[in-house]
Amino acid sequence: MERLKVSTARFENRSGDKNYNLSVIDKLSRKAAEEGQMQLRFMNKRNLFYTYMHK
Repeated sequence: MERLKVSTARFENRSGDKNYNLSVIDKLSRKAAEEGQMQLRFMNKRNLFYTYMHK
């Protein structure tokens, strides 16, 4: 059975600045993938999760 590596991330978003927020998500996602993470979850202020799967 293959082990699944999962991480969570949280960052200070800029309200209304979609380009900035997506650039931070992209940067953190790339770093996690380089470190072998297969799933990265981003938590927002309402404790909801956005999940990004590395393929």
